[in-house]
Amino acid sequence: MEPNYDDNLVASYLAGDVAAFDKLFERHQRGLFSYLYSMVGSREDVEDLFQEAFLRAIAALPRYRARGKFRAWLYKIARNLARDRVRELMVRGNPVRIGTMSSNDVESRQPVLDLADSKPSPRNVAVSREKQNWIDRAIETLPAAQREVFVLREYAGMPFKEIALVQRRPIGTVLARMHYALEKLRAELKSEEESY
Repeated sequence: MEPNYDDNLVASYLAGDVAAFDKLFERHQRGLFSYLYSMVGSREDVEDLFQEAFLRAIAALPRYRARGKFRAWLYKIARNLARDRVRELMVRGNPVRIGTMSSNDVESRQPVLDLADSKPSPRNVAVSREKQNWIDRAIETLPAAQREVFVLREYAGMPFKEIALVQRRPIGTVLARMHYALEKLRAELKSEEESY
C-alpha cells in the first residue's frame, strides 16, 4: 500500500470529495477487520469496533497530519478501542476469546491450500479447513503482543515500521516479537504434524 496515496485521499476528502473516504475504507477494511478480530475474537464486537474506528477516524481527520502514516494512525485508533472493549468485557466477567479469523469470518482470507486450477474435492476442502483451524489454534497460543505483530504483518500486510508505530515500541522490539512468534508457531505446527 502506498502511504502517500492515503494522504492524498485524506486531503481530497477534507477538500470535499466524499468518495475519497470510500477509497480509504476499501483500502483498509480487510486488514483492519482481521486485526480487530485478532484482538477481540467476537465477530459482533469486531463489527462494532470496526465501525467505531472508522467513525472516529472521520471525526479526527481534520487533526491528522499527513506524513505517510495513515494506516498506522487508523490502527492506533482501532487498537485503543479494542483494548477498551476487552477491559470492559473482563470487568463484566465475560470471557474474552482472542483469536484469528476463521475462513468463514472474512471472505478475503487466503486459503491454506491453493486449489485455483481445479475444483477442490470434499476431502481437500476438509483438509484445508482442518489445517486452517490448526493454524488458528496455534496463533491463539501466542502471547498477545506477539500475536498482534504476527496478525498485523501476515494478515494486514503492514510493514514493521508501521507496526512499531501502532504498538508504540521500537522496531527492534517488534522484530523480536515477530521472530519469537514465528519460532513458537513453527514448534507448535511441527508438534502437530508429528502427532499425525
